[in-house]
Amino acid sequence: MAAKPEFERRGISAAPGIVIGPAFVRDAERLHVPRTLVDATAVEGEVARFLQALSDTARELRAFKADIASRMGDDHARIFDAHLMILEDRMLIDETSAVVRNERLNAAAAFEKVIGKVIASIAGIEDEYLKERTIDVQDVRKRIIRNLLGKDTRAAHRPGEPSVLVAHDLSPSDTAQLDRSIVLGYVTDLGGRTSHTAILARSQGLPAVVGLENFVNRVETGDIVIVDGNAGSVIVNPTPTTIEQYENEIARFRDLEEQLLTLTGYPAHTLDGRSFTLSANLDSPDEVDSVIEHGGQGVGLFRTEYFFISQEYLPSEEEQYKVYRQVVERMEGKPVVIRTLDIGGDKIASYLNRSPELNPFMGWRGIRFCLTRKDIFKTQLRAIYRASAHGQVKIMFPMISQIEEVLRAKEICAEVREDLKRERYKLDENVPLGIMVETPSAVALADHYAREVDFFSIGTNDLIQYTMAVDRGNSKIAHLYQHLQPSILRLLRLTVEAARKRKIHVSVCGEMAGDPLSVPILIGLGIDEFSVSPNMIPEIKRIIRSVTFDECRALLRRVARFRTTNEIETEIDAFLKSRAHNGRNGP
Repeated sequence: MAAKPEFERRGISAAPGIVIGPAFVRDAERLHVPRTLVDATAVEGEVARFLQALSDTARELRAFKADIASRMGDDHARIFDAHLMILEDRMLIDETSAVVRNERLNAAAAFEKVIGKVIASIAGIEDEYLKERTIDVQDVRKRIIRNLLGKDTRAAHRPGEPSVLVAHDLSPSDTAQLDRSIVLGYVTDLGGRTSHTAILARSQGLPAVVGLENFVNRVETGDIVIVDGNAGSVIVNPTPTTIEQYENEIARFRDLEEQLLTLTGYPAHTLDGRSFTLSANLDSPDEVDSVIEHGGQGVGLFRTEYFFISQEYLPSEEEQYKVYRQVVERMEGKPVVIRTLDIGGDKIASYLNRSPELNPFMGWRGIRFCLTRKDIFKTQLRAIYRASAHGQVKIMFPMISQIEEVLRAKEICAEVREDLKRERYKLDENVPLGIMVETPSAVALADHYAREVDFFSIGTNDLIQYTMAVDRGNSKIAHLYQHLQPSILRLLRLTVEAARKRKIHVSVCGEMAGDPLSVPILIGLGIDEFSVSPNMIPEIKRIIRSVTFDECRALLRRVARFRTTNEIETEIDAFLKSRAHNGRNGP
């Protein structure tokens, strides 16, 4: 067989690095179900083949459930109980067998006909929770048909070996259930630099390219791919010469990373002595080791929603407490900023029975959800306050758009503290409270918010999205999503000025903080803290240690006069190149 030709596609660089490995195409539905008539003498054999496929599928699901239980615990494994129940549904079994016998269709076609009616009936139900069970039915459908067609069902769900994950798109709930230990990198048709997949890849230190449009239909599981997250390109079926070229690039990139890690023990000081805190954003306790390894001075953003969407039930107070305590204790007294549940947008937990929204990113999410579901909010706050007894904890409220939300959230925190004290729990009664500044309305009233909270954390991902009216996950308009857009710089300046007047701490926890080109501007603005993906900490530290605070302030004054992003980026790029050799390897 002739070798497949090499081809390259360019997309959006979402996370730096280069990796070479086999592709695993996760969500491409390419099962062609043949439709044939069965001889009358072979009908019962076809029914038996269908029943055997059910049995094989059940065995595989139980094995997969046991694997998840051993790696992630019984609670995570329960997600497969619904799949196993579908396999035992008598209506499904009896109707498929009847179609084989009465219409003499082959088993795969008969099952496809019956399951198609089931899926259509569920889709017509108004209840959102029941409607979302379509996902479970679709998964079982694919597994049974693969067994009937003699295909490998294990490969249908997740890679069995280290692979590059290729998908049309990946939702937070998709990635929350992945075995991240065998993912080498990410490639998706959709997405931009601050889409969920991009953020996940950077937090894991894995190369990623997104916004490739119809790429998923150009690659097959097992194809060798090169993901160049530095250049934003993906090469499929590379020639030996291309592989050798990129292996050399990987070696050079690894050397650079090792050089940056030598800065881990040194402070983040500018050349003229201005100090900054470098913290990390994380989704899971598993990422704490990376925070420590890369020299993080704390956790600037713990996204708690990923703990919620990774399972099929609402986590209890005790379960949440154990997770928060684990992170706090591992950080050994360094500050941990725990963001309260930022559910909504693309981060949905099916068990919350949410009604569909036409525009979920501007809907019932963040603090709006928490203040409506006070039961869930108070349970989480109780768990956080209990964890505060084990280290330095801060609480942060997301998606603030009006002052009443802050006032009500503070009242609920006071209620929770009093309840815990009456129940004789140990806690820090003075846990600092802060807000995410991520809506234009929060910036407009930043001076008022600064009187009510202890700190600001600027969430540039949503702030840019809402200010520029740009869906940050839409690859078609990704070019409009710009950190250094003049209007964004003005909003950042107003926020920092309001924080300075009230002498409260201000950090940037959005992806802008991890963008090397943005670092001199954030320095010049005078923020206190950068909170970034753990693996980006050394690079940000290198830039901080190569410049002076005064020259960054002068740079900010220069670019403030520009009207276009291109002018600003060109000026900053020239500035960084002129100081490329200023970095210090010692104190």
